[in-house]
This record gives sequence, structure tokens and C-alpha cells, in this order.
Amino acid sequence: MLFLLAVSLLLYQQVAGQIPGLCVTNGQPNSNRICCPSPNIPNAGACGSNLSPSRGSCSPLSAILPNLVINAAGDTRENWPYYFDYLCKCNGNYWGYDCSQCAFGYTMVGGICTRQQVPRKRKSTADLTIAERKRYLNAISQSKLNSGYTRYMAIRKESNPPEVVQLSLYNLFAWLHYYAGKDNDLLRNNDCKEKVRDYGHEASGFLTWHRILLLWFEREIQIMINDDSFSLPYWDWTKPENRKSVLSNDWYGSSVNGNIQGRFAAWQTICWNKADLTCDRKGILCDPTITTGLLRRCPVDAACNENSRLWPTQRDVDVAASAATQRDSVNNSCGSDNALCNKGIERKLHNAGHIILGMGGFLNMNGLDPGTMSSVPASANDPIFLSHHTMIDFIFEQWLTKNPTASYVGPETRASYPTLKGHGPTDVLVPFIPLVNNNQAFQKARVFGYQYVPCRQWWS
Repeated sequence: MLFLLAVSLLLYQQVAGQIPGLCVTNGQPNSNRICCPSPNIPNAGACGSNLSPSRGSCSPLSAILPNLVINAAGDTRENWPYYFDYLCKCNGNYWGYDCSQCAFGYTMVGGICTRQQVPRKRKSTADLTIAERKRYLNAISQSKLNSGYTRYMAIRKESNPPEVVQLSLYNLFAWLHYYAGKDNDLLRNNDCKEKVRDYGHEASGFLTWHRILLLWFEREIQIMINDDSFSLPYWDWTKPENRKSVLSNDWYGSSVNGNIQGRFAAWQTICWNKADLTCDRKGILCDPTITTGLLRRCPVDAACNENSRLWPTQRDVDVAASAATQRDSVNNSCGSDNALCNKGIERKLHNAGHIILGMGGFLNMNGLDPGTMSSVPASANDPIFLSHHTMIDFIFEQWLTKNPTASYVGPETRASYPTLKGHGPTDVLVPFIPLVNNNQAFQKARVFGYQYVPCRQWWS
């Protein structure tokens, strides 16, 4: 218990999002390269340093993550946090880019974050009441329409100086996933083999990176709707009845010839550009203010219907959750002996959902555009991504529970870099501010203040 508390104090002060809005001046990151806002409290000082107790201090990156590795020769992600040299380092259970919040799992009493909350429950989509489902879907819809969201912003142009823009909360969520998974900015010696530079997939950081992404979005929704109890539900797609319900207009919508129906029918995507997938583009940053077409998904009457044999089974989940080791190859892909990847969680269980919902073999055969979930950079545009990845996180949590002494294991040697940059134990997860590395993110859900509730179907 003491170990978990010590880890939590280190980790809670780290996790957050992209460019904080309070660190942007005239559409650009602060030119002095300092991102140490003051909490919205009179005379609080930078990072709440003048408050009693002091909430934090404006610190150099080396004081926040001593083992931070910066490679000046790479694209902006290799140098993250590229635009700042100083960030807030929060004390104790304070959290956030300005140390104004409590850490995950804590609540503020009298201005002090000392009271530990009962872990929030992430439930199965099958177990949500009608009221809970409507509340959840309404919040997700609101996050897409929330044009007044300013807590974090996205990079529009990596120029000198760079240009930063305001997006809705959901579009920023989609952009974060795009930015981590987009192609490389800089091809050394114009080598097209280096065009793929994925900071959140195809290596050991896949699980930790997505855990932090979901936590960040969940917290931002809580702030938006002023409800700390809000939690993301997981979608247990091993059950045909769950696939049928979630792929209906009661949830994320059915689809007709690839066109999504229901409440998300009019959702426009960002950063879904097929030209970005060619080597000639060299990972040029998308403009997230330009929409790139409606969501698309495999029709439920095709290969992705509830009876399809392509969906993973409960046995597949059990095999992945019971694997003995967590390791990674050095070849920018998951080796055949990687328990959390090739044998299960990423390549088998995770990829199956993206492939089935993205294409399912139907759209291409009928001359239609592929589904949104088929594109790694663009897949988070589809809100079904949330429940799919929460299920993946649940399986990761099962593995952690069965391996309580496990520690994060990244690429075997630095010879695998820069291809696997971002996946080493002390590499920061791009592009989150405040900073967090893979070692810190490789913790059980309770450390972050949430837990999973097994679906009632599992006990029937």
C-alpha cells in the first residue's frame, strides 16, 4: 500500500493534455518557453506556489523527469515537450498544468487534496441503465459541440513560430490520437522506411499511451459537465448481443452502405486524409480546423454484424489476460513472443475491432471508402473508439492484476530507436502536458482512481 501511495504521488501530478490554453499567446505557445500558469485564485503565484500549502513550482524539465531524452535531430514529437523548457511540477496530491486540481482519486477539502475517493466504476455498456446510457452519450455529443473549450489547444502549423488553434473537446481528443500516430515529420536521408513513427502503437507503449489518453478525456468530460462520477463504459464485443446493441441507434449507430445512422450521423471527421498515408507527404501536419468527411463504418448487415466470426471470443480475451510476460521486439513491430501484443491485446483483440468496424471486407469489395476506424491516425474520430479502447484497457487491467509485480519493459535496446521512440521506459508519452512516461503509466487502475466492474453476463 505504501508503495502504491508513493507511486501515485509521483504520477498524479503528471497526466494531462496538449498545449494548455493559458500557455498560448496570440495563437502561439508562449515565446519565453515557460508554461507555468497561476491557478484562478488571488495571489496564487505560478503553479500555486504562493498558496499555503504550496501547490507546486515552475520547474525545468530535468526536475520533472530527470531521465527525459531529447533528440534534437528528429520531428517535434522526438523533442516533446518541444515548445516549453519549464512546466509546473505539482506537490503532493495536486495535479494539472497549473496545479489547480486534485490528483485522480482525490477530492479537495478546504483547498487541500487529502481525501481519497472511492474508485470510480467503469461498467459494461450492457450494464448501463437507460438513464446512464443517455447521460454518457449526451456528454460525448456535448464534447463534440463544445466550441468554447479552451483548456487545451492543438498545433495547426509546425512553423516558426508555430500556430496553435482551439478545437472542441472531442476534436482535440481525436487530434491527440492523430498526432501520436501520424507519419514522421523528418525522413533521414529521405528514407521512406522511416515514414512510420508511431508513438502510441505497434510497441510496448501502446497500452500505457492509450490508458493515459482515456484518463485525460474522462477527466476533461468530468470538468465539462461538472460531474466527477462520469466514467467511460467498456464494450464487451465477445458477446453477440453486446455487438448488436452497441451497433444500433440506441448507442453508436447502425450503418447503411458505410454511412452511420443515429445521433452521430452528422459528425464530421478531422485529419482523415488519404494523402497523409503516402511517403511523399512525409507526415505533414494536418490542419485540424478543416473537416475531412463524415464518419464511416462497416454496415451491420455485412462482416461486422453481431454474428461475425471475425470478432474475438472470451477465450481470446482469457489467453491475452493470462499471458506470462510483457516484452517487445526491436523491429518496430510486436514480436511473436510479446504477450501483450502479437498474442493478444494489441494485434489480435485491438486490431480486430478496428479492422472489422473500419472495413470488414465489405466496403472495399463494394467500391466504397473504408471506415474511419481503419485509419490509425483518424480512428478516434469515431466515438465507438472510446468503448472499444476502454475494453482494451480493461483487458490490460486484468493482465496487471494477474502480474502484480510486473514492471514496464520497453524495446530491448536503443538500437531499435528512433523507430520505437516513445516506447522506452523513461520516454514521455506524446503529446501530453504535464509530462508522464511509460514507467509511471504502467500502474493499476486503482492508482488512477478507477476500477472495472465485470459485466453481469460473465456470471450468468
